[in-house]
Amino acid sequence: MIRDFDAQLQVALTALQDIVAPALSGADNHVIEQLMLSIATIGFVKARLPEARRFYRMDLRSWIDLSKDAAQIVSVPDDMAKAIAAGVGVLTDPEADSADIEAISRQLRDHVTALSAAAVGQPYQADLEAVILEKLGVLIAQNRQWTASFGFELQPENLPLAAW
Repeated sequence: MIRDFDAQLQVALTALQDIVAPALSGADNHVIEQLMLSIATIGFVKARLPEARRFYRMDLRSWIDLSKDAAQIVSVPDDMAKAIAAGVGVLTDPEADSADIEAISRQLRDHVTALSAAAVGQPYQADLEAVILEKLGVLIAQNRQWTASFGFELQPENLPLAAW
């Protein structure tokens, strides 16, 4: 068994491309399409795996910053304040794994969504929405950079440099 993830992924990619794909000649188009999507996904994971933890940490930092900015505009619930503190704690913990980082990012994303929904019709709605749009614009651009290798970006050269 190969212990290196990169080598394991390369072996799987090579097997799919050089052995499985040619064996499917004459198969239904949707079968070949699914194989090609699987190959592309494994290739993406292979390319991004070394950077994944840094990307998840950048994502969490962005959600913490957005949540703190939102807290300057509107009083946040205690569980959101705890999630912000937990996020800061995870970022300072060198042993925190990616699943912990992603879970707290998800919690903060849910809290920001709830704050936004509750802001409708409130005097602070425009201020909160402006902060959300500003911060998420930057985060969306980074997510687009992260997935640019899939080839869906019309002008990938116009994306910001990776911040992870």
